[in-house]
Amino acid sequence: MSVIVIGAVPPGLELADSTVLADKAAAHFDTATETWTVSDSHGTTATARIVVDARLSDFAAVARHGTPNHFRIPGPDIRRQARYVSRCLRLVERSGAARIEAKATIVLRRWRPQPVEPCFYLTGSQPESDDLYDGPATVTVDGQSIASRVRLIGHLDAIDGRYHWQGTVFENLPDAGRGRSPGLTLTIADRTAAARVVEQTPWGTHMISGVGDPPFA
Repeated sequence: MSVIVIGAVPPGLELADSTVLADKAAAHFDTATETWTVSDSHGTTATARIVVDARLSDFAAVARHGTPNHFRIPGPDIRRQARYVSRCLRLVERSGAARIEAKATIVLRRWRPQPVEPCFYLTGSQPESDDLYDGPATVTVDGQSIASRVRLIGHLDAIDGRYHWQGTVFENLPDAGRGRSPGLTLTIADRTAAARVVEQTPWGTHMISGVGDPPFA
């Protein structure tokens, strides 16, 4: 399970796989892939399933409804908050859920035990390795080929019986290709598939989606 920590990792926060970014960072949640893309003031961009914002704040909530896969350690009781967030991360790991979302705003009160499982909705499941690709690709837009890192996941839809895939292109793309299909194609090794641009994020990455055979094995 990948985690992005914004700010310094506080004492008491247990992480197995994490990326730490600078304090000044902006985050975007992609509902299609159930992942966060975070960019910091140094131009570093990372994608992960869960974000932990460890910056001090006057807003005391560690989690709130409407912001899935997102936790905060705002202080002043940093160790207690970090231990609680660690329990939440272990819950996600055990359940295999793709999405964890608080049922309400969660504020930890001193000397009052705070449960984890009853306070969160757990939905979806982590994609199997065959349904996840993170690596190099060639994006072709109106005849122009662009080398880029991409992160893609997919699933077989039980309703229409077709394979739906989506994800992120990390290089900037020309305006001419946005929203078109098959004006944009994605090639990975010897596989090519058409896609459309769903959204351009404020950090220059693009969310794309496709239906049918994906460009990854």
